[in-house]
Amino acid sequence: MRLDALFATLSGYLAVFGVLDRPQTPQTRDYVVEHVRIPGGEKGVVLDGELTLPKGDGKVPGLVLITGSGPQNKNEEIVGHKPFLVLSDHLTNAGYGVLRYDDRGVGKSTGDHSAATPTDLAADAAAAMTYLKSHPRILPTTTGYLGHSEGGYLAPRAHEVSRSAFQIYLAGPALPLVPDVMLAQTVDITLAEGGTQADADREERLVRALTELLKTATSPKEVRVKLTESLKQYGAKKKDIQENLSVWATPWALEYAHYQPAETFKELEVPVLALFGGKDLQVAANANADKMRSFLTHPVSEVDILSGLNHLFQPTKTGKVSEYLTIKTTIDPLALNRITSWLDYVTGKSGDLKSGAKDAN
Repeated sequence: MRLDALFATLSGYLAVFGVLDRPQTPQTRDYVVEHVRIPGGEKGVVLDGELTLPKGDGKVPGLVLITGSGPQNKNEEIVGHKPFLVLSDHLTNAGYGVLRYDDRGVGKSTGDHSAATPTDLAADAAAAMTYLKSHPRILPTTTGYLGHSEGGYLAPRAHEVSRSAFQIYLAGPALPLVPDVMLAQTVDITLAEGGTQADADREERLVRALTELLKTATSPKEVRVKLTESLKQYGAKKKDIQENLSVWATPWALEYAHYQPAETFKELEVPVLALFGGKDLQVAANANADKMRSFLTHPVSEVDILSGLNHLFQPTKTGKVSEYLTIKTTIDPLALNRITSWLDYVTGKSGDLKSGAKDAN
């Protein structure tokens, strides 16, 4: 679900007047910060990134961070929160090298995000991994991907191009995006935000109709025409129609309509940590966690639901999307510490995975 447009205006006003309080955003960073330009996964794409490293000249394990859906900057910024900046700061202080980058077409990265497919985005992540493993301060045999939300779909696909030693998914779906994740998301959010069961039923019908359209369409143009007609029949306003077209009448959506993630996860031979927020309304925790457990085969892999946390891994009472703006915490320390404790175990901080996984080059 793309939330940037939903909050951008309000959060912008609040930031101007100093209302937004984000205490976890680092004000000073006492470690090495390198600005990098990385050839992307396609000719003409250059990713603008930042690599943070512990002080000193020793080699360290590394991570490539992969953002969620929609055009995202290297901080995965939303409503004044900068989750990837907070995460990179925590991980770097814990002894890891962390590479994050603006998605193609965002910030100073080149390319066209609106034309990108999941395959393209995975190729960009793989290019970032290849760059990171070549860095003189990084131990390539203990370097992996960390993906948030859609990034959890992309990490195992990037691994097929540029191999990793481990993977971490934060609210990464195990079920197909269309219709499974979208059905649960639209119904749960509608009810949580005060909609009636009739409203939820209407949203479910829309998702099922969209699914059928995407699975049979042959081009974004065809989706645009037919989806516009369908939304008009449901009484959608012009603004809502345009927002839906920007997401679904795209090569990205057409590819996801046919993507079944099960086999990709089952083929992973490296350890995976998959965390879900117990109050996540965007990626339903129980259903996706159960599936993920059934897919992962590596003995060191772990799947866990962190109670009381939302899709951004903030502490929440309801999980409502509208709360993202008002919650001060960017990422609950419970999640941050869970990540580093698992990383410390699988990497050993020595260059060799305790799990015995090999050939990450």
